[in-house]
Amino acid sequence: MWIWIWLAIIVVSLAVQFVLGRRIWRAVRELNAELRSLGSTAADVGLELSRIGAPKVAGALTPRHGMNLATRA
Repeated sequence: MWIWIWLAIIVVSLAVQFVLGRRIWRAVRELNAELRSLGSTAADVGLELSRIGAPKVAGALTPRHGMNLATRA
């Protein structure tokens, strides 16, 4: 009797891991696609800004507040 309970617990846990793993994998793939899309959009915006002669924004490339503590010491 106990063997069937243990077997059911193992089967259910494997099924849950499989379903959650697929959902997590799908979410990671969607996140990677969004990041690639964001990168290409940023590149396109940079290209358009360079075409119209707008100056590049240097502030976006510098470290934010608190990140350059080692350089100030």
